[in-house]
Amino acid sequence: MCVESSSFFATDEFVAGTLHVLTAIAVLFHVYGAYVILMKTPSKMQNVRNTMFLLHLVCAFSDFYFSCLAIPVLTLPICSGYPLGLAVVLGIPTNILTYIGASLIGVILATILMFFEDRYHRLKYGHLPNVSRGWKRMAYLLFNYLIASTFVAPTFMQIPNQENSISIIKNIIPCVKSEIFDRKGFFVLSIENTVTGLCFSISFALFVIQIIFFVVSIFLYLFHTPTVSETTHRLQKQLFIAMCLQVFIPFLVVVFPAGYINLSIWYQYYNQGASNIAMATIAIHGILTTLAMIIVHTPYRHATSELFNFNSARVRSNSQQIWATSTRQL
Repeated sequence: MCVESSSFFATDEFVAGTLHVLTAIAVLFHVYGAYVILMKTPSKMQNVRNTMFLLHLVCAFSDFYFSCLAIPVLTLPICSGYPLGLAVVLGIPTNILTYIGASLIGVILATILMFFEDRYHRLKYGHLPNVSRGWKRMAYLLFNYLIASTFVAPTFMQIPNQENSISIIKNIIPCVKSEIFDRKGFFVLSIENTVTGLCFSISFALFVIQIIFFVVSIFLYLFHTPTVSETTHRLQKQLFIAMCLQVFIPFLVVVFPAGYINLSIWYQYYNQGASNIAMATIAIHGILTTLAMIIVHTPYRHATSELFNFNSARVRSNSQQIWATSTRQL
């Protein structure tokens, strides 16, 4: 199905302008997010600070990549498109941009996996180092990052002839404007989306299954096998719930535009305006992740309230009463 659109949402100006604004907003959020993680993390949360900071850096870099460096415009339902970002000025080939962009999706999932795996390990085995277990964990995490950075490789092993592909696209999507094919950096990853779909589906399932395993394992450990004081146990549960909200609130927002992209490919539906809106919505993932982190974690919310003087006295008394009752690391 082909829907020709002449609305502003279908233009390059909408994509570039929206993502430029998001980049400016994201820089402020990410800088402040890094500040509160490094400077406002209480001693009881030191064990989650490193993984939280790594997740923050990955999300921040992904935001910069998609909203500033690449600014991809997809011509769905074919896996093709072109960049509008700084990469065009820098002369970075679109095929390299595409590979890095796809890999970043896997890296985000792998980092979320590490976020929960590290938390589960520290809850179950404590904070003392174990050389044998440490090497096994490192090998396990490196394997997942290897999968994250190579899962899309099979698609790049059969990139079609670009000139022939453009002719095929014109037949499949007759209402697409011919000027799109003249855009600098226009690139066709694949005409037949089976291999691409399998690569994304298998890797996504692999990471999500592992993430769910650790989330469920942490839940069972915290809610069925308490081995610490009541106060520490309560704080551990609060931290776990906050970690879940930090990850899953932005994920739920991204699910809808990502679902549209999948359905567009599956049902061979072309609507450039809708595709651009979907990509712009996905681009706010990093901002939402940082915002959720600041809101759901009590120490960061407290620090932000003090900074902007939002009922700081009341917030200080409530949060300090909870977080000052235990000196044990969580």
